[in-house]
Amino acid sequence: MKKFFWILIFLSVILRADELGANASVNQNSDQNTSAQNVYTLMQQILDDNAKIKDYKLKSEGNESIYAKEISSLQKDKTTLLSSLPNLISQQKLDKKSVESFLEQKKTLQKKLEGFRGDDFEYLELKTRLASMQSDEIFYKTLFELESLFKEAASSADIQNLITPAMSALDDDLNFDFEGMKSKIDEAQKLELITQKYENLNLKISSYNEALKYLKDNSSLLQSNLVFSVLNLQDYIDLINKTLSFDLGVHINVGKVVISALVLIFFYLIRKALPHFVYFVLIKIIFRKKDTNAMSDKEIKDIFVEKSRVSVQSFLFVYALGVCLSVIYYPGIVPISISNAFYIIYAFLITWIILNILDSYGVILISRIAQKSGKKEVANLIVKVLYFIIIIIAALFVLSHLGFNVSAIIASLGIGGLAVALAAKDIIANFFASVILAFDDSFNQGDWVEISGVEGKVVETGLRKTTIRTFDNSLVFFPNSVIMAANIKNWSRRRVGRRIIMKLGVGYEASAEKLEQCVKDLKEYLHTSPLVAHSDDSALSSGGYREKYRQNLVSINDLEGYKSDIYVSLCEFADSSINIELYFYTKAVGALAFREARQVLMLDFMRIIAKNGLVFAYPSMSLYVENFKDLGAALKKD
Repeated sequence: MKKFFWILIFLSVILRADELGANASVNQNSDQNTSAQNVYTLMQQILDDNAKIKDYKLKSEGNESIYAKEISSLQKDKTTLLSSLPNLISQQKLDKKSVESFLEQKKTLQKKLEGFRGDDFEYLELKTRLASMQSDEIFYKTLFELESLFKEAASSADIQNLITPAMSALDDDLNFDFEGMKSKIDEAQKLELITQKYENLNLKISSYNEALKYLKDNSSLLQSNLVFSVLNLQDYIDLINKTLSFDLGVHINVGKVVISALVLIFFYLIRKALPHFVYFVLIKIIFRKKDTNAMSDKEIKDIFVEKSRVSVQSFLFVYALGVCLSVIYYPGIVPISISNAFYIIYAFLITWIILNILDSYGVILISRIAQKSGKKEVANLIVKVLYFIIIIIAALFVLSHLGFNVSAIIASLGIGGLAVALAAKDIIANFFASVILAFDDSFNQGDWVEISGVEGKVVETGLRKTTIRTFDNSLVFFPNSVIMAANIKNWSRRRVGRRIIMKLGVGYEASAEKLEQCVKDLKEYLHTSPLVAHSDDSALSSGGYREKYRQNLVSINDLEGYKSDIYVSLCEFADSSINIELYFYTKAVGALAFREARQVLMLDFMRIIAKNGLVFAYPSMSLYVENFKDLGAALKKD
């Protein structure tokens, strides 16, 4: 039963919400004013608030901080009023008599203006009145059309296409030569009166535009649920209410409660199947062929499902609640504040899901690409950049739904770009250095490098720093900008040829003939040994036409890392030995293979020395006395 505990919680919330909605509806019906008059009252309150704000700004004489508290309070009041506008729109009731009376007055006024022969003041006053009535007609007609769109399951694009021309039409109502007509009025009292009426008209049109802009900006939150309309949800609700009608003492829409319960049960049942379905889709789209060298499909599936399970279930949980709220308010609109809150929660949950997919399935995918391309640091950089982009997009989306002007934020970044660049110049330098290092091919992850005296293997190249694990097992962090300015010694960029410089010291009792023969034998051995790199071990012999062409532009052997020089010669008469210098390269460059090859070569060198009748010299010192008699006489005197 614990599995259904969350369903019971939702049902209790739905029952309570539906009851409150019903009570609100009863209260509205008992009101003497109609819903259309409630919209009118709301707009009058917004007009009053705008008039007060304008008055405070005039009194402040440009210094709005004097009345900042009062203006802020009025702005909050306006926001609250605007947020209640959509619900009032969806509950409008058309009073045909009032509409007919309004249209008749407007028609009479238009006829009067067409044949007007009075003074300039009366004409301008009639012109202003007509513009005011036209703005009323445009605005309230738009609201009634919006109500129809809500009921027809309109999309956000439909809502915007309705509101945009209405706002333009409102602005057109002010397109008459008021200033030119006003200049013809001489009486100060009439001039002041007509100016006040024109300012009121301006205030009304700006308030209407403000309300329409609010509805346009929140059109995505106002769009109706198309599925509900296609499925004729109201018919099912009515059918359930007729079938299961009983009196509980409170007003409960049983049809909505039953459908909400079915929605919750549906999402509860698919909560475990959805991650498997998403995985199946990704497998079909991306991995059509199995990679036997990589992780098995079962392991990938287990990682993906386990990683995304909690985030997907959380999203389904919240989405189910959102659908239930849409059912409760249907055919009306869910309040913008609630819709906005759900959109923000959706943004967090979807971001969580995407990051989990990227952290599980995406990392596996990119790791496979990295294995094939050999550029692990590029793949790692792509993952980090994707994380950054996803979080930034989600943050901007959330900020926009919290009421922040995202365009202004982005523009302010341009204005303050210099200050930000100066403050974060090291961060920016490290970021661009990481991008350059990723594509510069100076080193790859796992390479043995030496940078600024630090030697070790590259662990990771991040957005800010590169991590190196030294051979004494310490972890060293280099800012990427420092690496760009440093000398990088990459020992892993040797394809063939790891150098050995060795001196073989033989005793001074060796003859010149034996030494000469020994040097010849050592040369022959190195030129024929399969462990030593030779001239035919080159990029030109192992590559194709591209390497042969590039040889004319660059030393391809040096570029690709092929070395095969061999030098054997006597080099010096040391204190206790005659030294033979060996300078050559082994084919093996890996640590283990190089050491094994070196061991075999050293043993063979010993055999060649012994074969030529020579012995290795030991560090020693010889003392020579020229005349023993003089030494004996000196000792006797003492």
